[in-house]
Amino acid sequence: MDRYFDVIMLVIMVPTLLIMFFYEYPLKWQERKLIFGVRNREEFKEAKASAAIDKIVRSTRKTVLILMAVSLLMMGLIMLIPDEMIRMALWVVFVLADIFIISVPFMRSNREMKSLKKEIGIRSAAGTTYADLKGAGSVRALKLSRLIIPNVVTALLFAVSQLFDLGVIKLPVYDPNGSFLLTAMTGTFLFIGIIMIPIAIMMDNIRNEVISSDSDTNMNYNRAKKKVYADMFVSMTWANTIVVILYTVLLFFVHSDIVVIIQMMVYMFLLMGGVALLAKRSLAIDRRYRKETTIDADDDDKWILGSFYYNPDDRRLNVAKRMGIGGTINMAHPAGKVISVISALVLVSALCMVIFLGTLGRSSMKVSIENDTLVCNQVIDHYKIPVSQISDPELCEMGSGFSLSRQVGIGMEPIFIGTFVVNGEKNCKVFLNVESDSYVRFESDGNVYCISGNSGQETEAIFAQIKALVG
Repeated sequence: MDRYFDVIMLVIMVPTLLIMFFYEYPLKWQERKLIFGVRNREEFKEAKASAAIDKIVRSTRKTVLILMAVSLLMMGLIMLIPDEMIRMALWVVFVLADIFIISVPFMRSNREMKSLKKEIGIRSAAGTTYADLKGAGSVRALKLSRLIIPNVVTALLFAVSQLFDLGVIKLPVYDPNGSFLLTAMTGTFLFIGIIMIPIAIMMDNIRNEVISSDSDTNMNYNRAKKKVYADMFVSMTWANTIVVILYTVLLFFVHSDIVVIIQMMVYMFLLMGGVALLAKRSLAIDRRYRKETTIDADDDDKWILGSFYYNPDDRRLNVAKRMGIGGTINMAHPAGKVISVISALVLVSALCMVIFLGTLGRSSMKVSIENDTLVCNQVIDHYKIPVSQISDPELCEMGSGFSLSRQVGIGMEPIFIGTFVVNGEKNCKVFLNVESDSYVRFESDGNVYCISGNSGQETEAIFAQIKALVG
């Protein structure tokens, strides 16, 4: 993987930071529906209030620009770290921390805007809710067929790759390990495409916002907003399918790491472009309907720091975000509380997994024979194989023609553990340190194993022990 993961993370993070800056920290706040999560209103355009908001906006933008510069510097420093496992772990932690840190000025400015409201005498009408019964449940923009068609194409390619793996069909691919790579690629993007369907449906079913006493205005406004989201999800799903088709075609002619990284970069640019277009179109709609807005439901105090919605009096589970793009949950809703807890657990689990993988990558491998059992250990026992079941052991060289392609498992230089394609042979159980110049190959219980020590000398000693016991 080398530096490819770094490039992918840069392609993700740099556009993300730019989108956050221009969308969440606008200079021309007068044109926005929300100012740091607080509803814009005519009182804010009066001289005293306008000057105060200008000061908040300038100060906040300056802070964010400094944070973005520091973020870019941190990315560069991470890329200088030679150890791949440590770099990947730091990238994961950095992404989560950086997005939060870039959001802190927004939260701080949200508090300042709420304080300004009180200073100029604006009081929130707590508990006031507006509903337009004429358009309730009737405004939709998503056509499921537009999401299903690209997923069907990806599913067909996934099925073909599975049949190729099983030997049912023969395809003259350039890469001898290409069948599994194609299966992994199509399966991953098919999963992403399927996940987008319920998210798109959720956004399309989000409760209509009431901005006017005229029902037709409300329906047109909500239909326009929902169409923007529907188009974005459709374009993202097609981006998945296009990347899979491109990879499938290229697999018949050429396969290299450079081609893969270019494809991933194109995919990320397509996704980020879709998000940027969504932000631009959403702002255009808000500007278009700004003059027609005659009802402003003041629920600013129900938004914690302008980011987290907590309103026990609101029966909605999903609401449009005030910070960022898309929707969020009502944390006071019973289901919202469950989702919040699960999300927190997933985040903690992900961080623990990163720490575990980092520990795994820095821990030495140990292969030993204990009680007539071959034990392959690195932090935990990955394989425990009775010596009596081992057959046909041989010492193999990791020469220039040695190839390793992951199917399932850990593949971080120099440690590789799991199920891999080794020199074109699929479904090999691997426990390898590629800094060793050799490995032991043997069969046991219908499986092929390829194991090594931390060095060539350790590997040769392991082979000698196995050979002596097996005969």
